[in-house]
Amino acid sequence: MAHPIIAISATLAPLLVALACLIAWRKLDGGRHLLFWAVGHIGLAGSFAIAGLTDWATSQPLIIGGGIISVLAAASLAAGMRVLVGRNDRIRTVVLAATGMAIATVLLQQINTTSYFAITPLVTAACMLYGGILLLLNRRSLFYTAAGILLLGRGSLSLTYAVQLADRTGDLNGPLALSILLNMTTGLCLILIEFDNARHDERRAREAEHESTQFLEALLDAMPATVSYKDTSLRYRLMNRRMRDLRQAYPADYIGRTWADIAGSDTAAVVEDIDRRILATGEPAHMEQAWTGPDGRPIVLWALKVPLRDNDGKMLGIITCGLDITRLKETEVQLIEQREAAESASRAKTSFLSNMSHELRTPLNAIIGFAEMMVAGYAGPVSERQKDYAANIKESGEHLLRLVNDILDLSRLESGRLEMQIEPCSFDQIAASALAMVQPQARQADVTLQFAPQGLMLNADSRAVTQILINLLGNAVKFSRPQGTVTLDASQQNGVMRILVQDTGIGMSEADSRAAVLPLHLHRADVYRTRANSGAGLGLSICRSLVDLHGGRLEIRSQPGLGTTVEVALPV
Repeated sequence: MAHPIIAISATLAPLLVALACLIAWRKLDGGRHLLFWAVGHIGLAGSFAIAGLTDWATSQPLIIGGGIISVLAAASLAAGMRVLVGRNDRIRTVVLAATGMAIATVLLQQINTTSYFAITPLVTAACMLYGGILLLLNRRSLFYTAAGILLLGRGSLSLTYAVQLADRTGDLNGPLALSILLNMTTGLCLILIEFDNARHDERRAREAEHESTQFLEALLDAMPATVSYKDTSLRYRLMNRRMRDLRQAYPADYIGRTWADIAGSDTAAVVEDIDRRILATGEPAHMEQAWTGPDGRPIVLWALKVPLRDNDGKMLGIITCGLDITRLKETEVQLIEQREAAESASRAKTSFLSNMSHELRTPLNAIIGFAEMMVAGYAGPVSERQKDYAANIKESGEHLLRLVNDILDLSRLESGRLEMQIEPCSFDQIAASALAMVQPQARQADVTLQFAPQGLMLNADSRAVTQILINLLGNAVKFSRPQGTVTLDASQQNGVMRILVQDTGIGMSEADSRAAVLPLHLHRADVYRTRANSGAGLGLSICRSLVDLHGGRLEIRSQPGLGTTVEVALPV
C-alpha cells in the first residue's frame, strides 16, 4: 500500500489528462482518438487508486479487478494511438479486443499463481509500449516523438510495477510518484499533439481555400462574360478581369465598396434599386446596361442578377453575370431597318402591280374587242390573211389579259386585301362552273375532262374555290399530251374534303414541284418556258395562297413523263 498522498496524486493525474482530452475533443472538434484517451486515462486513474490504496495481502479480488481495469484502460489508449496515426479502429472491435485481453489476463493469473499480481502490469506495459512505437513510427512532429518516448517510459514503469507486485512487499511510492510526472507530461504532449494537428489542419484549409480562390479567379478571368459578387450591404466582394476592364474609368479599390461609392449615387440608383429588390424578394432579375468598353467604344451589356444563399436559405449576396450584346443590338437594328425597307418595297411593288394591272386591263379589253370585231367583219370585209392577223391579236391579248389577272390576284393575296366570304356551297356546282370555263381550252388541246358529281357540300368561298379549280384544271390541260385525260375527283373524310386533279401529261421533277408553288418564282420547269401559252407560272402560287386562306393544304405529286396529281385538302 502506497502513501495516501502519493496514491491520490497518482489517481488525480490521469483524471486531469482525461478532462483535458474531453475539453480538446469538444472545443477543437477533435477526432475519436481523444475519446479513447479520455476513457483510457479514467481507467488508469481507477487502477492507480486500487493499486495505491489497497492492501495487497488482504484485498486480492480488488487487486484483480484493478488489474482488469488497467488492461482495459491500456487497450483504450493503444486504440486511440491507432486512430491518431490513421488506423481506424471501431469501438466494438476495441471493446472486444480489450475484453479478450482482460479475460486472458485473468486466466493467466489463475494458471501461473507465482506471478499472480505481475501479469496485469505486463499486459499494460505491452499496450503502452505498442502505442509508443506507433507514435515513433508515424512521427509527424516533435510532439509525436516526445509522446512516443513518454509512452515507452510509461510502459517501462509498468514493468517496474510488475516487479514490485511480483515481490508483493515492494514500495510503490517511487513508481507511483514517477507515474504522476509521466502521466501529466504524456497528457500534455497528447494535448499539444491535438493543438498541433488543429494548427496544421487550419493551415491546410487556408491553403486549400487559397488554391480554390485562385482557381476560381483564374476561371472567372478567363470567361468572356463580366462577373461580380456583392454582399447583402451591396459591397463588392469579387470581380473578374472583364468587369475590371469595364471599370477603368473608376478607382481600382472597388472591393469592399458599393457602386454608389464608386460611381456616385445618381449613376448607381437604378442598379442598386434592382439589387435591393432582389435581396427583398429573392427573385432573379435581368437588365441592359450601357458602358464604355476598354477601347472607348460604347457597348451594351445584358446583365443577369441572381441571389446567392447558403444551405439554410439565408441570403448571402448577389451574383451578376453580364454578356456583351452590342453586336446583337446592332444586328437587331439592322434587321429592323432591313425589314422595314423590305416591307416598304413590298408595299410599293404590290401597289405598282395593282395599279399597272388596272391600267393594262382597260386597253387590253379594247384590243381584244376590236380584234373580235375585225374577225367578225363588223368593220367591213377583210381578207383571210387579215382575219388571221386579227385572230393572233385577239389570242395574244387574251393571253396577256390572263397574265395581268394572275398578277392582280397575286398582288391582292400578298397585300391581304382579298376578303374571303365563307359560306355553305355545293362542290358539284363549283366544279361544273370551273369545267365549263376550261372546256374550250381542253377541246382545243384534244384533252378529255372527267368528273363524277357526288353531291358534296363544304363551307368555303365559292369564288376562291372556283378560281382554284380553274387554275388546277387549266394547268393540267396545258401540260397534257393530245388525247390525254384530266380527272377531277373529290371525297370527304373526318371533316376534310380532298380534291384531286390528275393528268396524264409530261409531269415534272420534285424540285420543279416545289418551285411551282412559290410566289413570283424564278426557277420554273423547262416546259413552262418552252410552251408558247404557259403563262406567268403564277397559277399554282395563287392556288396555294387561296388554299392557305381556307386553312387547308396543297400538295403536288409528279414524276417526269408520268403525269401530275395535285391534292387540295380543305376543312369541310
